[in-house]
Amino acid sequence: MAITWGVRFLVWGFISAFLSTITVKYCLTSEASTLLKGLAGVFAVVIILSTVVALHISTLQCSESHTLKTLLLQYFMVKQIDFFVPFLLYKMTKAWKNPMQAQEKLLLKLLARDAKTEYGMTHGFSDIKSLQEFREKHPLTKYDHYRDYFTRLADGEKNVCLAADIYRFGTSSGTTGKGKLIPMVLSSISGSLIFSVMRIVNPPSPVRKLALLYCKPTPQKTKTGIDIAPAFFMPDYAKFYTDMFQNTPFCAFQISTDFEATYVHMLFALTDKNIFQFLAPFASQVYRAFAMLEEEQGMFLEDLTLGRVNPKIQLDEGIRRSLDAALTADPARADELRREFAKGFVGIVGRIWPHLHYVLTADISNFFKKLDAKYTKGTKLFSGAYGCTEGFIGVNLWIDKPQMEYVLIPNDIIVEFIPESLVDEENPDTLFMNEVEVGQRYEVALTTLSGFYRYRMGDVIEVVGHHEKCPLVTVKYRTGELLNLRSEKIDVLVVNKAIQESLEGWDGATLVEWTCAESPLLYEDKECDYDMHYLLFVELESETDIHLSADQKTLFDSSLRKQHDFYDHYRKVGTICEAHVHVVRPGSFNKLKDHIVATSTASYNQFKMPKKLRTRVILDFMLDCVLESDVKN
Repeated sequence: MAITWGVRFLVWGFISAFLSTITVKYCLTSEASTLLKGLAGVFAVVIILSTVVALHISTLQCSESHTLKTLLLQYFMVKQIDFFVPFLLYKMTKAWKNPMQAQEKLLLKLLARDAKTEYGMTHGFSDIKSLQEFREKHPLTKYDHYRDYFTRLADGEKNVCLAADIYRFGTSSGTTGKGKLIPMVLSSISGSLIFSVMRIVNPPSPVRKLALLYCKPTPQKTKTGIDIAPAFFMPDYAKFYTDMFQNTPFCAFQISTDFEATYVHMLFALTDKNIFQFLAPFASQVYRAFAMLEEEQGMFLEDLTLGRVNPKIQLDEGIRRSLDAALTADPARADELRREFAKGFVGIVGRIWPHLHYVLTADISNFFKKLDAKYTKGTKLFSGAYGCTEGFIGVNLWIDKPQMEYVLIPNDIIVEFIPESLVDEENPDTLFMNEVEVGQRYEVALTTLSGFYRYRMGDVIEVVGHHEKCPLVTVKYRTGELLNLRSEKIDVLVVNKAIQESLEGWDGATLVEWTCAESPLLYEDKECDYDMHYLLFVELESETDIHLSADQKTLFDSSLRKQHDFYDHYRKVGTICEAHVHVVRPGSFNKLKDHIVATSTASYNQFKMPKKLRTRVILDFMLDCVLESDVKN
C-alpha cells in the first residue's frame, strides 16, 4: 500500500515536535553562551513552525501527484493569498459602497495616463474633468474605431493611444464576428479579485490540485516579439504554476489539437481522486470532455492500468515520452473507476472525484442545464467571473445561487449602460451605475485599462439587484446574435427555450447543439423575391434513428410564436414564413468548430459556438451536414 502525503507529514510532525521539545529544553536549561542559546532559539522557532505546518498538512486531503517541493509551494502560496484576501475585500467593499466615486477616480487616472498620446490629444483628454464631461465629449465606439491604433501599437509604434506596458496582445474568439487584436494591460485588482473569489465562495484545500482543459493555440508574435494569443493562454513561464496547481504535466499544455489535448487532460485528472476543482473556459468543453470519457471509457481504463497514453492518440513523440514517464500505472484506480462507470454516467463527476468543490466554467449555450441533468448532477457548477478579452467586468460571490449573478468592478472598469430599446442607435444616450433600474436590460459600453473608451462590446445584461450600491447583473445575449428579419429582435434565450420545448415532441431525442441563420443569407448573391424565414440547425442524440416529421418540425415555430409576440404578429400577417428545422448528422458541430478554428482567429480554448451564422460559407457548410432523410423530408 502506497504511503500517502498525509502519513509522511504526520511522521514529519512528530519528529519535528520531538526536536522542538529538545531544543526548547536546551534553551531553558543549558548554561551555554548567549550566542549559542540565541541560535538554538531561532532553530526552535523554525522547528516549531515546521511542526505546526506538518501536522496541519497531515489532516488535509493531498493530491498524491505532488512532489514535496510543489506541495509546500502550493501550501505557502495559498496561505499567502488567504492573508491578503481580507485587505482586498475591504478595498472592494469600499468601491461597491460608493461605485460612482470609484468610477470617476478610475476615469481621471486613465485620462491622465493617456492624455499625451496621439489618441488622448485628438480627443481632448486633458480637458475632461468628470464622468459627465467624458460622456458628453467622447463618442461611443466600436472596434473599428481602434483597429488602426492597435495595429500600430503591435507594430511597435510608441505614444499612439495607450501609455501603459503591454504584456501581451489578445485576440477575440472570432466566432461571433471578425477577430480583434487587443492590447492587454496587467490589472492590480481583477486578477487578485478573481482568485480571491475562489477562496471566499468555497475555500479548497491548499494542497489539492485542479484539473484544467486546455488546448494550445497557434503561436503568433507581433513585429516586436510580443505574444499574440487568446485571453486564456498558458505561456512557457506558467510551468511553475502548472506544476504546483495542476495534475497534468506541463508538456500536455503544448498539445494543439482539441481531441488529443482533452483526452490527455482527462486521463491525468482521473489519476487523482482528490482534485478540488475542474476548470474549463466554457461549459460546452466540459460536456464534450465527459461525453468523450463515456464513449472512450475502455481506452481511459486501459491507459490507467498500463501507465501510458494510448497509441491511438496522435501526439508528438517527445510529448508522448514525457507523458508516459509522468503517468504511473494504477490498476487499483482503474478498477475503482470501472465500478463507477458500470453504474452509468449520471452524476459521474461527484462519484469519481468525491471531494470536488465545483466545476468552474462559463455557460454560453445553456450547457449548465445539460451537464446538471447528467454528468455533473449533484456537483456545483459555478461561473466565477464575467469577462472578455477586453477585461473583467464582474465577479460572482454566490456559489449557491442558481442564477449566475455578477457584481461589477467599479474600481477596475468603467461601465455605461445603453437601454435595450436604444441599441440600434448610432450614438444613444447612456446611463451610469447609479442611474440603472432593476429589471431592465442594457447594452454595456466599457472604458478599460486596455485603451478602450466608451466601447460597445455587444453584450446585453439585465440588472437584477445591487451588492452594496453597485449593480448586480446577469448576461442575456450579444446584440450581434439577435435574430432579426423584420425588427422583431429575438434573442438566443428565447430560441433556446423554444428548442427545449420542442424536444418534448421529438421522440425522446436529446439536444447536442444548435445554431440559426436568417434566410436572406441564402440569397445574398441573387436579385429575386424570396420567403423570409429562419433556419434552425440541430444535432440530436437518440436511441433510435432520428427522423423528424413535418409536424414535429412545426413544433419549433409554434413555440417561438407562443414566446415572442412580434414574431407571432409577423407570422400572422405573412411577412415571415415558418421556420425551417434541419437535423444534421452526428458530429457536425464538432466539424463546424474545427472549421471555424482553422479559418479564423478563434482558438479551441475560447471557442463559442455561434448561435447565428453570418456568412454564406458557414451556412453552406451546415447545409452540407443535413441528414439525407431530413433533406428528403
